[in-house]
Amino acid sequence: MAKQKVIAAWSKCKVEFGTTGDNDEFAAELIDVGVIKDRTTELTAEDGDTLQLVATGGEVVAEDQNEGTLQLQTTVIEPTPALYTALGIAEAEVSGEQKVKTHIVPGDKSVKVTPKNKGAKGIKAPLCRISVQPTFDEESGNALILTFKIFKTTGVPETPATQEEPAKDNNYWYSRFTTTEALQ
Repeated sequence: MAKQKVIAAWSKCKVEFGTTGDNDEFAAELIDVGVIKDRTTELTAEDGDTLQLVATGGEVVAEDQNEGTLQLQTTVIEPTPALYTALGIAEAEVSGEQKVKTHIVPGDKSVKVTPKNKGAKGIKAPLCRISVQPTFDEESGNALILTFKIFKTTGVPETPATQEEPAKDNNYWYSRFTTTEALQ
């Protein structure tokens, strides 16, 4: 059997977000977050609670593992006023000044991470909540740390399955996709 070529999803990536559609559908339109700080985009998972039934003497007789949590974090370098507005955390910029109202992005959002290499695997998560953490230092300047808390969708497709088209499975955390073009 021939070895399959490994295409790594590392190095430069593109992060986009948009408003989640009806029934937890992935966003119809996406907004690029901008320039990402080197080596800051990371998808992490934490285990869920473990439930155990313990018999006398400390013997575990049954165990169940609950779903954990999943989050994506990235840092945007010198975020634009348009990003603050698109996130819904600030008013439009007026006379060179922009008033930030909150660091919690309102509503459900979708997120897509596209790796640089053609053929590498990216992810699309249809249901997230975003929080924002502004940072500034003399070495790196202004930045926004965006944290996407990813949730499992619970939406029900609007149309039932037919012989021609099956119902969409809309009960999942994220989908993996293969990039079709290399990022510049």
